[in-house]
Amino acid sequence: MKRWLWGIVLGVTLIAAAAGIAIVRMQGPAPDQVASPVHFNEVPVAFSHRSDLARDLPFMGSAAIDIDGDGRDEVVLGGGGEQADVLLRFDGTRFEPVADSGLDKPAGEATFGMAVIDATGDGLSDLFIARSGGVYFYRNLGANAATRFAGERIAFALDDNTSPLAITLADIDHDGAVDLYVAGYIRQDQVQGETIFNQRYGGYSYLLHNNGDNTFTDITAAAGLRRQHNTFMGVFADIDNDGWADLVIAQDTGVVEIQRNNGDLSFGSLSNPSSNYFSYPMGIGAGDYDNDGRLDFYFSNVGTTLPDLMVRGDLRPEQVLNTDYILLHNEGSLRFSDQGAAANAARLGFGWGTVMHDMDNDGYQDLLIAQNYARFPGVKMLRLYRGHFLRQVEPGRFAAAEESAGLQNANFGIAPLVSDFNGDGWPDVLFANLTQPARAFISAGGDSAWLQVVLPNAAPALTAQVSVTRADGMVLHDQWLSGEGLASEQSRTLQFGLGDSTGQVDVQVRFGDGRSQHYRHLPPRSVLHVDFPTQTETPDTP
Repeated sequence: MKRWLWGIVLGVTLIAAAAGIAIVRMQGPAPDQVASPVHFNEVPVAFSHRSDLARDLPFMGSAAIDIDGDGRDEVVLGGGGEQADVLLRFDGTRFEPVADSGLDKPAGEATFGMAVIDATGDGLSDLFIARSGGVYFYRNLGANAATRFAGERIAFALDDNTSPLAITLADIDHDGAVDLYVAGYIRQDQVQGETIFNQRYGGYSYLLHNNGDNTFTDITAAAGLRRQHNTFMGVFADIDNDGWADLVIAQDTGVVEIQRNNGDLSFGSLSNPSSNYFSYPMGIGAGDYDNDGRLDFYFSNVGTTLPDLMVRGDLRPEQVLNTDYILLHNEGSLRFSDQGAAANAARLGFGWGTVMHDMDNDGYQDLLIAQNYARFPGVKMLRLYRGHFLRQVEPGRFAAAEESAGLQNANFGIAPLVSDFNGDGWPDVLFANLTQPARAFISAGGDSAWLQVVLPNAAPALTAQVSVTRADGMVLHDQWLSGEGLASEQSRTLQFGLGDSTGQVDVQVRFGDGRSQHYRHLPPRSVLHVDFPTQTETPDTP
């Protein structure tokens, strides 16, 4: 190669590296690390995502799904515009593709978001997929069919400027059928910028009401949710324990929206701390981290990576910008407070999907965060972040433990998927990574006891409230939620850590339609499969 050409190559390389180094310097100190009582071992995953980031939005879909009802989740990972989606199964040593998945898709459509439920009532988990060109329903045909899934596009009027990005599911009116909220983002070919706050700009999101036969009617406007604004994702959750699925939304260049279900197919907006400033809430982790019986929510943000000057965009001087991660603690009575700073979970680098889950079975939920942005200059040469495992080291306070846990992912993480892939009672993790290989980590387990609860695989069980009373009197709470993370679907198996409390436990399940089920005297280290109650019985055994 000629000397002048070498000079150009070297110059470009140094500029990119300098940009990356500048970002590293801006991001602030890495959080102090603490010891983890649980360790993870990485296993191979036979999938590497491919995407043309000049043509596709920088997202990808992922889902944990038990395709055959054996209690072990498989994984679906979405491909870029010219890449097939893949169905993977953990064989004990690695994640390998499942042949003849049937997850065919139109050429050129990137796969962004996924959601899972038995929508047909045949006992098999079906799949909803959001792609750049529309939303699709894939019916699970069973093991004896030529392909596992068969799909078709859901008919509704998609705005010309919008790409569906993420899906969350619930039965919003207790009619027994699953309804969809589809978060929408502006199409890549119409993107005008990533820091636009004050202009009318962005894609549209949709509330799709099931007609009872898995066809859908768009009721967004009638429900009070029609607006133009880029939205990363939403999560249906019962925030006030009234039995109705409310909606929590992460807007780009905006605020966290909390929409209360009025019980009549309409929603009303609730104020929350993020209403007082502008931010970049992206992923949503949901759970009851302080065991008070009310759901809390954790949102990633641009964090400490970039100076405010670069992310203020068109904000006016008097408009407040918050770049910290947001931990909305549910105070009850439809009120929330931001406990991110107090919980040591606010000042972190650029993040995407977040998940709230008890990773060490101690009875307190922890936080997982996928990090890095594939479009940062120089980022491919300098890995900025390795993701975070924020362990709840004392009630209401977190500390980073990813190094000692061996749970680090320096690839371009979009979302962590959490499931007990090997069935040993300990949560495992698979990171869906953009334009790079997925990475999976299997827990080595430990001495703590645990209980897993599997709710009925049907729409009326979504947002059901589960309370587990340990032998030591401690009460744990959770809900089965769809869409947690970012463009992802977590396992429907709920994990309850019992720590060193080894006595029998009681479980109370309350469904949104008013039905309840009570299971008494359950042994630790067991899996409870919950049925819908047929009468007012309260069984003593599962």
